[in-house]
This record gives sequence, structure tokens and C-alpha cells, in this order.
Amino acid sequence: MKISPTLRRLSVALVGLALLVASPAVFAQETALKIAVVDLEVVVANSQAGRDLAGKLQGLQETAKSQVEAMQKEAVDLRQRIAGGANSLSDDKLAEMQKEYEDKMIAIRRFTDDKQREGQKMQQEGLAAIEKQLEPVFDKVRNDNGYDLILNRVPGVVVMASERVDITKQVIDVLNGTGQ
Repeated sequence: MKISPTLRRLSVALVGLALLVASPAVFAQETALKIAVVDLEVVVANSQAGRDLAGKLQGLQETAKSQVEAMQKEAVDLRQRIAGGANSLSDDKLAEMQKEYEDKMIAIRRFTDDKQREGQKMQQEGLAAIEKQLEPVFDKVRNDNGYDLILNRVPGVVVMASERVDITKQVIDVLNGTGQ
């Protein structure tokens, strides 16, 4: 499941903040910074809301697939009738059937495009809802553990992080209501 642009921007902002925090002036402070890393894709995939969203998307996909298959069967049947009647039907009737076949194929493409847009919208709205759920979760986890900085474990952004700073499971537990 893809993370939304908002969460990606948050990750980039956090990295920028990390670079700022790593400046020499900060190292001169007596208090050590407490930094944690979280894999937002794993959080979303393993949260109840993420699993619910994945189920809805899969249901939409399966329903659309069965509807497209039924529409395609009608088009194939019509195409076979056209081929079978090529010698026995009038030119007008063949042209009418060919037009009907073309209309069915256009309807299939439109239906498929509509369902793809519907799925994308459902995913965007679902991820936005999960983002809203995550805001208080991150506040709680940060406050409960005294983290100064929480980074998203995005490949290429966080080059290396020890398991000690990875709070992914803790965030999932709090989000699902099973944690502290």
C-alpha cells in the first residue's frame, strides 16, 4: 500500500529537521536527543484501519472484475454471432451488430476507468482518515517516551537505524488500541 504525499512530505520535513538537529550547536547541549524511527507503510498495512481499507479495495476490485468479465462475455457472444451470421445476415443487420459490439467494448473501457478512479479515491480518502488517526497516536508515543524526533523509515532517507529506535510496533499497538 502506498503512503500518501502528505506523509511523504512529513518524512522529508522530518529529515530536514534531523539535519538541523544534527548541527554542531545542538551537539554542544548537555541533554542527548532521543530519536525514533517508524515505518509508516508497515503501520498502515498492519493497523485495523489499514486492513479494513485493503479489504474494501479488494472487494471493489473483485466486484469490478466479475462485472467486467460478464460484460466481456456479452461482447464475445455478440462477436461470435456476428462471425456466424456474416454470410446469412443482411449488411444492415451486420452493421448494427458491429456497432453494438463497439459500444459494448467502449462501455467496458469506461467502466474499467470509472472503477479505477473509484478505487484511487477510496484509497486516498482511506489513507487521509488513517493520517488523522495517526496524529494523536504520534503525539502520545512521543510524549510517553520523550522522543525529540520521530523519522519515517523511508528507503534512501533513513540509511540505517537500529531496532532500538524503531517504534513501528508501538505505533501500531497504540493505533489499534492495544498499546499503552
